[in-house]
Amino acid sequence: MRESTADRRLRRGVRERLRETMRLRGRRIVLLRRALAAVLLLMAGWYALPAHSGTASRTKTVLTASRDLTPGSRVGPQDVTTVRMPERLVPDRALRQRERVTGEVLARAARRGEPLTDLSLLDDPLTELTTGETEAAVAIRPADEAVAELLHPGLHVDIVGSRSGNTRILAERAAVVAVHPSQGDTEGDTLVVVGLERRRAADVAAAALHESVTMTLR
Repeated sequence: MRESTADRRLRRGVRERLRETMRLRGRRIVLLRRALAAVLLLMAGWYALPAHSGTASRTKTVLTASRDLTPGSRVGPQDVTTVRMPERLVPDRALRQRERVTGEVLARAARRGEPLTDLSLLDDPLTELTTGETEAAVAIRPADEAVAELLHPGLHVDIVGSRSGNTRILAERAAVVAVHPSQGDTEGDTLVVVGLERRRAADVAAAALHESVTMTLR
């Protein structure tokens, strides 16, 4: 039985409609995927924006070392600079005013860019931590200038006295509070301040008047 012309036209129309339907469906899937990707991108940007802006706004101004600083050195205006840094990176009791540190003595070394805190300076807070309420500070001029040059605040030393060829340990684990180098070409003029228990500090001070006193590093 031969297929009529009408049947052929009907079948051709059905195939064309199917192809058109498939093309439309494919376009819709592509458009849907693109729309979904755009929505996800906008959502990611929305959640990221508040966190970024909040972090950027929470900053503080702090003092940092403008160059490498050595312990025991006196801080000048040119030795520090102010920078803004994220609040979460600011150390506790960080210093913020240049006038606060100018003329003070460094208790420890500071690298360029390092924030300075109250413990960076040799002042009352550090003295309390180093010597304590039941202790006292005593000034000594060590007989060995080479050893004195190695000292800086924060070290612990043993203090040794020598007289008439006899040596004895005057104190152990004394905390170095300050070091004042000798001036000019004067030999053996470095003044070292150490923290000791009050009675021991009096004994060391008295011995330093009659004995040659030196220090050994712990």
